[in-house]
Amino acid sequence: MIDSSVQAAAYAIVEPPWKKRKPNPSQSSFLSLPDVIILNCLARISKSYYPILSLVSKTFRSLILSIELGTARVHHKTQESLFSICIQHPDRPLPLWFALWIQPDQIEKKKATLVQVPSSYTSGEPLFICTVGSDTYAFEQRYPPSQVMLVHHHGNLLWSNAPKMTVARANPAACVLHGKIYVFGGCKENESAESWGEVFDTKTRTWEPLPDPGAELRFSYVIRKIEITKGKIYVRSNEEKDSVYDPETRKWDATAKAPVDDVRCMVGNIHYVCRAKSFIWYDKECNEWKQVKGLSSLIKSCRRGLIETVEYCGKLLIMWDKFAQPRRRDCQEKTIFCALVALEKRQNGEVWGKVEWSKGVLTVPRSYVFLRSCVLALYGLDQLSSLFFFFVENGF
Repeated sequence: MIDSSVQAAAYAIVEPPWKKRKPNPSQSSFLSLPDVIILNCLARISKSYYPILSLVSKTFRSLILSIELGTARVHHKTQESLFSICIQHPDRPLPLWFALWIQPDQIEKKKATLVQVPSSYTSGEPLFICTVGSDTYAFEQRYPPSQVMLVHHHGNLLWSNAPKMTVARANPAACVLHGKIYVFGGCKENESAESWGEVFDTKTRTWEPLPDPGAELRFSYVIRKIEITKGKIYVRSNEEKDSVYDPETRKWDATAKAPVDDVRCMVGNIHYVCRAKSFIWYDKECNEWKQVKGLSSLIKSCRRGLIETVEYCGKLLIMWDKFAQPRRRDCQEKTIFCALVALEKRQNGEVWGKVEWSKGVLTVPRSYVFLRSCVLALYGLDQLSSLFFFFVENGF
């Protein structure tokens, strides 16, 4: 019979060392690592995981909301496309920005929602982007108003400050024409008459104020879109009139409103138009517009409340709204829906669309106003999905 002391000694020999030691939280915790290592780990993870990771600890949340994480993602080339919208709530004095969050690893039952900016999903405010040559310029979409314009030179890792605008602006809109950046809106009332618009010459790096368009053509709301056609700048708004500026004559004029149910965008090298009863694409070879196949059910769903169509990760993101309870006449809320559509041009020359997912992403008051959307693209050289009114020039 084996002595009990011998049994104990034998067990002590075969017992794994990790079972004998008490865990040391300071050594085993991931949070004991230096912040720079944690940041480099987080930079390699999809942003879709950030909301749940921000709940791990205050340290995680702080790092996820930090500027350093964005810098790390640019360094590792792990930037992701981000779709944002700006809306006006009837009970809020200032416009609100929301970003689209798509839950990862949900293929069959995709979960998507619009989350308010800033949040654990996106730490910074959206940027309005303009590209001139190899340089990218950005205007922060936030309050309070700011004179700051950022620039990202090709080959550099970080953004830097460009010459400041002449006045502080909140949610300004901009466009590029002949190598110059035209900026509009976002001024205070006492400044808007003199500097509602200004232009930046990228060669001389100087700002120059534009002529006053007049009280009727100065918009108080956030400018919805800027389009360029035949050398003129069309400023689209949510108000009764739109305006057009001619840089050659330096004169402003009123212009026809763009149709509300006529939403246009470009994916790859193909132009698309989504309307209340049709979804069409432009065939350059035949010089004509053709129907996109396979989207009849989607068109029926979004035809009455179509809001926006943008390119997102090489696909079409379509947005529309409808009453949350359509059968109730006194319904005071609307639901904003999004659908992601993959497009395929087949050998017979037809373009087919496939709806990958379609979901309600945000509930808003019925009297809300949609102001603007933007898409920030990959790898830090973010591009706003602006249109250059190709459709007008082609007689559409």
